[in-house]
This record gives sequence, structure tokens and C-alpha cells, in this order.
Amino acid sequence: MTNLSVHKYLAGHLGGEQQLAAQIEHNQIDLLIFLRDPSEPKKHEPDVNNVIRLCDTYNIPMATNLATAELLIKALDRGDLEWRELYT
Repeated sequence: MTNLSVHKYLAGHLGGEQQLAAQIEHNQIDLLIFLRDPSEPKKHEPDVNNVIRLCDTYNIPMATNLATAELLIKALDRGDLEWRELYT
């Protein structure tokens, strides 16, 4: 019910990581919600770490759990992330 544009990427091993990385590097996304299960390591963990590193490098806010995702969505709705337009 957020009226946000949501894009689903391919699975990481099918090129999804590259799709996402390209959009991050070209500042084409406002925030990233990448929900994951932290209880046990997954074989694609290095792919996830690359995405986290790119978000940190390009100042893309990223949520990896529901609590943070809710905060970022509310912040986006309030305009709290508009500082990114000045930064990039």
C-alpha cells in the first residue's frame, strides 16, 4: 500500500546481482530492501556482501530486515531521503 515502484530482479546466480549492481552504480534506485535469513550462512552470501558493499559505497540506504525496511519506507514517504539528490 505504499504506491512505490517495486522491481524484482533475477536470482543472483542468473544475473540478478549484476542487474542490481548496475542500478546501484548509476544511482537509479532510492533504497534497497533485501530481506534475508541471518540464522545460517547461505552459499550465495558473497553475492549479498557485494550488494551491501555497493550500497555502502554509493550511499544507497539498505534494509535487510522488516524493521529497517519499514523505517526506510516511512522515511522515503516523508522525504527524509531527499538529501541523496544533493549528495549525488
